[in-house]
Amino acid sequence: MIKIAKFSPVAMVLVALTSINVSSTAYAQEGSMSEVLSHERRDGNRARDEWRHPSRTLSFFGVEPGMTVAEVLPGSGGWYTQILNPLTAQGGRLIGLTYPDSLWSQMFNTWDDDARERNGAHIEQMDRYLSVAGVSPAQPIVGYTIDSVPDRENGQADAVLFFRAMHHLFRFDEPLIDTALSEVYDLLASGGVAGVVQHRAPESAAADFASGNNGYVKQSAVVAAFERAGFVLEASSEMNANENDSADGFVWRLPPTRRDNPETLAIGESDRMTLRFRKP
Repeated sequence: MIKIAKFSPVAMVLVALTSINVSSTAYAQEGSMSEVLSHERRDGNRARDEWRHPSRTLSFFGVEPGMTVAEVLPGSGGWYTQILNPLTAQGGRLIGLTYPDSLWSQMFNTWDDDARERNGAHIEQMDRYLSVAGVSPAQPIVGYTIDSVPDRENGQADAVLFFRAMHHLFRFDEPLIDTALSEVYDLLASGGVAGVVQHRAPESAAADFASGNNGYVKQSAVVAAFERAGFVLEASSEMNANENDSADGFVWRLPPTRRDNPETLAIGESDRMTLRFRKP
């Protein structure tokens, strides 16, 4: 059973697909992070571990089996969802948070039936992918827009995770970042963690470059936004850093978006900040 609330049509499907009804017998036997990460369902994604360090990253955030975890943009590529879904399937919950229609429409310039159809083609690919990778959790996956999480969820999450999902929240004339982080703060239990892995702009970068339009934002801007929302920066890590990324162009020039350019392949994935915030 999947419960969805106030989702854009595209985002509704993204989160819904994270709980395709597949037998969970095999997944119930996975009692540790290492078992989840080594499962054959990840064979197609494991090559990215070199750049994304999922075991170290999730350990840094304190994520453990059986927790209630909210992921921002779950199923958007499915990379971390494929890990979090089985990790939370027995004894925990997975909550999906997506952007509201107002933000999607600005990202796509025109948000009409044609745009939905174009994204629908991508969703169909996700369907085939997640029908193999999905898990039937003990509790239903629920999904909400990040600006309107219902009060009944307040204090329910042990962790809220942003994997390369913050830059759009900083964009446009009326950025959504403060509203979104206020909702995230309420969603978390006291002592809960907000974890961020995000494409990082140099602190010396021009404001217009680091606005999020190129995928990069300054670490100082992210920290300031979380502190405005009441969070405390507890720790930072360079585990997902990449000094070969000069961060002087749009982030989508790099893999995994671009895999056909020897120059960008040599650079690898983007330079990323890894930050752990705590709700007091």
